[in-house]
Amino acid sequence: MKCLRNSIYIVLLCVGICSPAYAQFKAEVKTIDVGEVKLAYYIRGKGKPLFMINGFLSTMSLWDPALIEELAANYQLILFDNRGVGLSTDTEENNTTISQMADDVAILIKNLGYEKVNILAWSMGARIGQQLLIRHPALVEKAILCSANPGGAHADKTALDTESKLNNPNAPEMEKISLVFTNDEQGKLAAKDCLARLKEAVTAGTIPDDFTVSKETSIRQTRARTTLWSSSNENFDALKNIKNPVLLADGRSDIIDLPKNSVIIANQIPYSWTAFLDGGHAFLFQSHKQFSDLVYAFLQ
Repeated sequence: MKCLRNSIYIVLLCVGICSPAYAQFKAEVKTIDVGEVKLAYYIRGKGKPLFMINGFLSTMSLWDPALIEELAANYQLILFDNRGVGLSTDTEENNTTISQMADDVAILIKNLGYEKVNILAWSMGARIGQQLLIRHPALVEKAILCSANPGGAHADKTALDTESKLNNPNAPEMEKISLVFTNDEQGKLAAKDCLARLKEAVTAGTIPDDFTVSKETSIRQTRARTTLWSSSNENFDALKNIKNPVLLADGRSDIIDLPKNSVIIANQIPYSWTAFLDGGHAFLFQSHKQFSDLVYAFLQ
């Protein structure tokens, strides 16, 4: 009987290790033509497609691995580098605007063979997400906009000191990281844990080793995200025409895109909801389990 039990255990262990369902995920980066540029991307998970639109100077590898693991249990995630970021290419001339990057996402959706998708967009990515909803509404089922900003005169402005640190291409990386987590013991621990998870995920190959952003891209994105976005009310005025269901989510202590901006946008979009979680700009990393549960509830 003991031998039989041992044999069953060995068989079950082999099934658990060898079955593709239990094999450790390895990120396989591919590129695809999107207009004049090539965008790098990888896909993880199964279920309805969820396009992950990342923010300012952020590659597809800068999503918290804990959040990605939670979301990949229910959705097919499409993670990609915006133009000029990481492994994606850019044009010689500066065509980088928020609307241009939204058009890139629209082409990416079509070229990957999807008809309609959900989107999860964070930070500058939430600005891209707004423009995607405005310019290409038929491609989006539902949208989750995290740490969003409506642009123009209607936005609740970021403090000049914070904006200067964020936009300074020569600022130390850790200084910028300190802006997205809360400046308290809980926030500092969350930042430390997130960085440790990123390092571990790169070593394991579950995310690409893809973190490089050039100074030229930093300058281009700063112009698109800050100078151009702040100079026009066009985005804000067009929000009232969005018919897609939209969830606005933010951290209660966000100092980059202040939480009031989510309320401003929600008041403009007819079919929208708001949710505020503990944390700062990177609340979706700091409260990743609670946020992933929120995503699941909204996308059902």
